[in-house]
Amino acid sequence: MRKAFRRLSSGFFLLSALFVIPLQLPLQAQELRFPDFIDSTAVFMWPTNASDYFSATFAETRSAHFHAAADIGTWGREGFEVYATRDALLYRVGISPHGYGNVIYLQHDDGSFSVYAHLQDFEPGIRELVDSYRFQTYRHSFDKIVADYGIRFSQGDLIGISGSTGIGPPHLHFELRSPWNDAFNPKLVGIDIADSVPPTFSGLAVLPKSADALVNGGKTLRTLTPARRGGTFDFGRVTAEGTIGLAVNASDRSDNGRNVYAVYELQMRVNGTLFFHSRVDSFPMAEGRQMLIDRVYPLLLQRRGGFQRLHILPGNTLPFYDRSLGDGLLRLEPGLHNVEIVALDYSGNRSVATLTIHVPQSPRFEAPEQLLSLKASPLPVPEPFVNGASRFEPHRAFEWNSSWIRPRRNPATTFGIQEEGSFHAMRRTYTDVMPNQAAKLHGESVRIHTGPHSFRLHQIRRDTRTTLRFPAYRMVLHFPPGAAFDTTYVHATRFTENGREYIRISPDEVPMRRPFQAMITLPDSLRGNTQYGLYFVDERRNREVVVSGTRIEGNTMVASLNGFGRYVIRPDTTAPSVTRPRIWQRRSDRRWFVSVRAVDLDSGLNFNEVYFTVNGVRGIAEYDPFSHTLRYHHPEFTPKRGINTIFLRVPDHAGNITEQHFEINR
Repeated sequence: MRKAFRRLSSGFFLLSALFVIPLQLPLQAQELRFPDFIDSTAVFMWPTNASDYFSATFAETRSAHFHAAADIGTWGREGFEVYATRDALLYRVGISPHGYGNVIYLQHDDGSFSVYAHLQDFEPGIRELVDSYRFQTYRHSFDKIVADYGIRFSQGDLIGISGSTGIGPPHLHFELRSPWNDAFNPKLVGIDIADSVPPTFSGLAVLPKSADALVNGGKTLRTLTPARRGGTFDFGRVTAEGTIGLAVNASDRSDNGRNVYAVYELQMRVNGTLFFHSRVDSFPMAEGRQMLIDRVYPLLLQRRGGFQRLHILPGNTLPFYDRSLGDGLLRLEPGLHNVEIVALDYSGNRSVATLTIHVPQSPRFEAPEQLLSLKASPLPVPEPFVNGASRFEPHRAFEWNSSWIRPRRNPATTFGIQEEGSFHAMRRTYTDVMPNQAAKLHGESVRIHTGPHSFRLHQIRRDTRTTLRFPAYRMVLHFPPGAAFDTTYVHATRFTENGREYIRISPDEVPMRRPFQAMITLPDSLRGNTQYGLYFVDERRNREVVVSGTRIEGNTMVASLNGFGRYVIRPDTTAPSVTRPRIWQRRSDRRWFVSVRAVDLDSGLNFNEVYFTVNGVRGIAEYDPFSHTLRYHHPEFTPKRGINTIFLRVPDHAGNITEQHFEINR
């Protein structure tokens, strides 16, 4: 058993906890399911003395990816010991103000990896190695494979100190990966906690998936909340037509735990027949963004809710599913159908939810379709951007996907379709469109017209490079192969509003798999003006977030975009603000630091270019974006008694610079 207080040979003094955590071997209460590349006799040690509690589990929903680890709670504190879970080689070390923060990658003898993230600091030997590189450039960010140094650790050796660097409050992010970089569930090898609590269902979504689909008479997805009937979650009855898909908001807890976890396994049966089965054991790290199509993306945007699909979308290549069952979409005959959904956790605890689907007998009304010549019915031409055009935003009036389009707010809207890019261009006119009707989309380019407005939709395919040019808006979009999860139609426009210039790329409800590039021509008056940047307009949170890495080449703004939505082009002419520094000593290891609050809410601090000296000695400026703090790091720093002189040169990404001199009395 480790002592509650431990003096390390390096000089670290750690407050381990107010209680004693024993060295833990894997739980054996449930069956271990070792991956093939790990010997079944291998033993994984619990990697910290902070607690025996999970604050998060594998494959949970995050904003743009799956959670790839088990998070171990540290009770809101830093400074606990972190150990090598098995004998290993030090493979890689990273430091960043974002993502994993301070992180260690160990490679085990079978080729697999263990990852330890959000550390406050490294074991002194690792820290010395990392600083030997960082003090050559004085940059905060660092990421290097260091396997050639041959540094090894035995199981249980101290490798670091728990912290809160990168994203999130204090905790240890403990991740396991295969030799080919697939993340796998730590519970498979016994890194687990006591759990006798069954999962819970809090919501069910019913999604129309075909042009003729209706859910309770409407074309939009519907969410249901359950009633508890005995031990079952009853979602009642829904009326549906056409092809539909289901999704559930399900979660789990553990014994004596307050955190909410992801469920491990989901099954769906219709009239007693298994239609869908998923189990979350592993996923490729490169495909973590497929969470966006495993979950219901519109609900993730609107509610931050992780509704898990009980069907498989095109482009989803995750290994979770029993694909012999098909895609899980429901195309049901008229009548009543009984749906049973089972959620299981890794310990085998299970919960059951039920739903009755009524499919009516009456035939659907189909919208009339006429083929007219372009000469007989010409389409209106959109106004050019220079005249302030396109205040009309199609995404607010219409909803579309890879195969159909329909009016969003006024179902009786009259609209027409002109297919472009083919030898026989045609126009289909839909008049007196019945409520909730949808029109099919065909072709690489389609023009939609409704009343005085006209707009184009452009097709992008999953595995094809596509370049979309918008001469009227002086804009080009480049989509590399693999940028889209599936074939979809894109609309883009550029307009001015209240003296500000906006870009809108639609539809918002479609996530992207990989970034794509936007090239936006600026007025000649802005040629080379680096103070201008592109900002994503987060309309739900009422904020604007700078698009990192945007650059200006001549009079062209070049930006890498992760998704669709509204963007604004605007300048940043304000230099960062800097407050008076403070000198302080960290309790865990008695090291001295100087910290200063530095804020730039526009283009953001260019933290890797900060120049920070204390008493004439330059150190590394380590940046925490959540507290907006710059921390002076130098392993030999001890403040002087009396006056300490401090100099800071803090740039932002628009080229604005703040310089400050301070004298601090210790």
